[in-house]
Amino acid sequence: MAPVNITGRQGMTLYELIESQGYLSLDSMEGSLEVHRPPSLEGSKWALAPGILLAALLTVSAALLSKAPFPPFTMKGAALEHPLGVSVLAILLGLVFGSTVKLSKRVKLGCKWVAYWLIPVAIVCLGGKMEMAALQGVAGKMVLGVIAIMAVALGGGVIFGRLFGLGKRTSYLLGVGSAVCGSSAVMAVAPVTEADDEEVVLAVGAVNLVGLIAMMACVVALWIVPLDASFYGAWAGSTIHAVPQVIAAGQSHGADAASMATLVKLLRVSLLVPVVIGTAFVFGRAKNGQKGFQKERLVGVVPWFVWGFAIVVAIKALGWLPELVFENGNTVDVSQVMSDVSKWLLALAMAAIGFQVNLKSMAKSGGKAMLAAVCTWGVMAASAFLLLGLLV
Repeated sequence: MAPVNITGRQGMTLYELIESQGYLSLDSMEGSLEVHRPPSLEGSKWALAPGILLAALLTVSAALLSKAPFPPFTMKGAALEHPLGVSVLAILLGLVFGSTVKLSKRVKLGCKWVAYWLIPVAIVCLGGKMEMAALQGVAGKMVLGVIAIMAVALGGGVIFGRLFGLGKRTSYLLGVGSAVCGSSAVMAVAPVTEADDEEVVLAVGAVNLVGLIAMMACVVALWIVPLDASFYGAWAGSTIHAVPQVIAAGQSHGADAASMATLVKLLRVSLLVPVVIGTAFVFGRAKNGQKGFQKERLVGVVPWFVWGFAIVVAIKALGWLPELVFENGNTVDVSQVMSDVSKWLLALAMAAIGFQVNLKSMAKSGGKAMLAAVCTWGVMAASAFLLLGLLV
């Protein structure tokens, strides 16, 4: 197994070690909310202002750049005239900035706050744009299809990991991270597999970086192949690793694609519970002494915003999201307002996430792990494209 450079960090906990490598910021918060919680704020709340303002400035820049009248921002005659969404550009600009400029602790604290609090709200608001009619006749097939795609990813991680010389546990962690929800899934199953710190850091780094590559690959695919909103959303949602990356890729197509992508992705997140239980069975760790782990960890594996999204989708399906009509004749569609709020909150959060990532550190994750993760995603994406073509 390729070694991870962890010299000089012996006093750190596993979570501190992973965060120091710049890995957690690229993930969303599925299943491991406590890992991503920003440090407690001491003193004035104005300490958050520099990070928030910097993220807002970058978001505005991304919005202006997305409409720039030249390629790749404007593609005349293409399936989508503006294929690079605001959120995608926001995280790319943030990555460039964060990897070239050393940011103060105060700026990073504001960025952590933005990502932690805004992403869940953005996800819940996006449920207001979900049209359940898009799932009529395919809901059951979609669930089975997503499970099949997850199985391909899990098997691919194990097979490619072993082919490239990684250990059994590292390969399994790569497969779980690719199949379910990135580093949160890795962190959830790591105690069950008894993986050591080096194996966890290796898997988290490779999965998160490949998740970013997957997001960009899906966006680039829109330049080449004309895909409708439902298919593209389902494809992005079933193959990209973290929720914010999924929504950002979906919004490059439009609100409908982003809603479908979120629905499919949150289905994968909800399946983390059976994956953890299955992992315990496979690794022979389901012992009486593990009951505390199962109760405490499994109860919190599916975070609150998954349920929030589902509730808003149900309210929308029941027709309880009104269209407000004012005396002057103007109307406001609440579901459209929620969709717009989601778009801008996510863009702001993606800029904040980008600021926290140092690509040079992440590139040291290990060549073999990166190759295995890339190959796993390639097989996963191709399988999903073919399978979803039969379902959507």
